[in-house]
Amino acid sequence: MNTENSQDQPTLKTLRESAGLTQPELSRRINAGIRTIGDWERGVYAPSFDRAIALARELGVSLKTLAKSMKMDVSGVPDEPDQD
Repeated sequence: MNTENSQDQPTLKTLRESAGLTQPELSRRINAGIRTIGDWERGVYAPSFDRAIALARELGVSLKTLAKSMKMDVSGVPDEPDQD
């Protein structure tokens, strides 16, 4: 059982809104269709890894936070310090 309260987890939509982006703006920035962005936000599909990286970059979040926002189980995935 997941010990984290899923109600406290941001959704992809709230991450996008927190970044001050609309679906059309995000779609242009990562070169994805608006319908695709909507499908990701509704959980119809998950983005490919390269798209997930682009999403995380544009939203200013870690890949782990992005995965959590899409209700993916990230338990056991270590947090790594930023090593640019």
